[in-house]
Amino acid sequence: MPYFSAGLPSSRQVAAGLTFIILTLHLFGCTKVSTSGSSGNAGNQSTIHGAVRLAIKAEPNTLNPVISGLVQEGYVETAIFDGLVQYDDHAQLVPDLATAVPSLANGGISRDGKTITFHLRHGVLWQDGAPLTSADVAFTYQVYVNPKINGYYQHTYARLDNVATPDPYTVVLHLKAAVADALYRFFVRGSGGYVIPKHLLANSRDINTDRFSQHPVGSGPFRFDHWDHGSQIILQANPKYFGGQPKIRSLHILIVPNPNTELSMVSSHELDVATDLTPTQYNGLKHLAGVRAFLVPTYFERFLTFNVRREPFTDVRVRKALAMALDRGRIAATAYDNTAIPADSLIPPYDWAYTKDNGAPQFDPAQAKALLRSAGWTLDAANQWHKNGRTLAFGLLNQPESNSLSVLAQEIQRAWRDIGVPVDIRQVPRNVIYGSPGLAFSGKFDTLIDDWGADTEPDRSHIIASNEISPRGFNDAFFSDPQIDAWSEAALATYDQATRKQFYALIQRRLNEELPYVPLVWEQRIYSVNRDLQGFKAEPIYSDFWNVQDWQI
Repeated sequence: MPYFSAGLPSSRQVAAGLTFIILTLHLFGCTKVSTSGSSGNAGNQSTIHGAVRLAIKAEPNTLNPVISGLVQEGYVETAIFDGLVQYDDHAQLVPDLATAVPSLANGGISRDGKTITFHLRHGVLWQDGAPLTSADVAFTYQVYVNPKINGYYQHTYARLDNVATPDPYTVVLHLKAAVADALYRFFVRGSGGYVIPKHLLANSRDINTDRFSQHPVGSGPFRFDHWDHGSQIILQANPKYFGGQPKIRSLHILIVPNPNTELSMVSSHELDVATDLTPTQYNGLKHLAGVRAFLVPTYFERFLTFNVRREPFTDVRVRKALAMALDRGRIAATAYDNTAIPADSLIPPYDWAYTKDNGAPQFDPAQAKALLRSAGWTLDAANQWHKNGRTLAFGLLNQPESNSLSVLAQEIQRAWRDIGVPVDIRQVPRNVIYGSPGLAFSGKFDTLIDDWGADTEPDRSHIIASNEISPRGFNDAFFSDPQIDAWSEAALATYDQATRKQFYALIQRRLNEELPYVPLVWEQRIYSVNRDLQGFKAEPIYSDFWNVQDWQI
């Protein structure tokens, strides 16, 4: 299940052996970044006053937010563009272009839940000096729902009946039906919610191919300067930003696909922020001078998916037996060097909708074998299970994205072998698994190490609803349960959190009874931040640039 987080576009690797002097010339020689005063009060001699150097692991294909989908694209776009609201470092929605987050209490959400009103800040300017008004928001909506646009959010915005603009500073969303997750889906800065400039794109012959994709103009704290493809993207402070001129002058976003190269650059203080480091590197990071290393819980989960249309996974007893053979605590410790959080639900334990009493199967190999026997399987002297002339053996699909995933697959293979179930691990590139049609979407697998990136909204309809079964959606298990469908719809039909929590408790328990998925771990993001950088506050869902205007170095 792609959260558009993996398929890595080709990009030129930054050589690990470059000296700092050469790298500094390469990065800053043509962008006039002053190194005067770099030693001043800085703890690191290599700190460059007013410039922050940050790495991403894949090169964006585009910086036009209405057609972008990769995580790295959204990460960078957050520095350039705004939404109506955004997430802060506590994963809470806060105002962005809007003056307040609409709610029932402040009258921004109507009593029937079908109308949401945003009031825009006055005096906001696009980076070319043109005023930003409600007309830009309405135009952005029309682009999102335009079937000719190669975007990922047409289905999301199709839930709106229309967007009204009674005056230049008021935006009214009219929903086709009340839906509780609306605030988390429409015009959120970070993913499918950036506002784009009508005056620059309304007359575009084709937004999909417009040069805007390579030369974006937003309203955010940093403006696009230039893009050295395969190497770096340079952004300069926007003096017209409505939140005040940023305290740093420039952002240097380096494309570093190899985590070992990234670690080398952190160690030599050639990066001020690194976020794509691996679990095996974390302990060493904690001992580097001049660096803050820390973990941030995320909403990105790894889980096991059973293809419930295939034998023997049509039998829930087999699915439960295989789940009970897995020690999720050991998996988190071994595959992630204790940097991940064991999972027992599709909702993380730090989300308001999480239910601790969710009936998750516990690690119990003996009971796992008993379940297989109850399902009619017989264990022979060679420690293999048979039923009706068939041996219990199958494949496990995995992607060679990281060492952690490889170890994760090996841990699952070992655990199942211990109860007499041999498994063949098949390593396949992510784009082959999740492409169109792809192995996952077409059901050409037995079991799959799957993933999903969510936000604080606990609805999981995209991966559990009957009408989201692949290829229509991301329900790769091909699982259907009318009761779960009904509970999901009921939970979305009300804004009352207590009522919604009750429905999500029912859903979590039912999923742990039926087990189309076996939750494994919630990944934590590993950060390395220059101690000279002040004001940096990691945002666990979309992009750390949410408050980049406050950074100082």
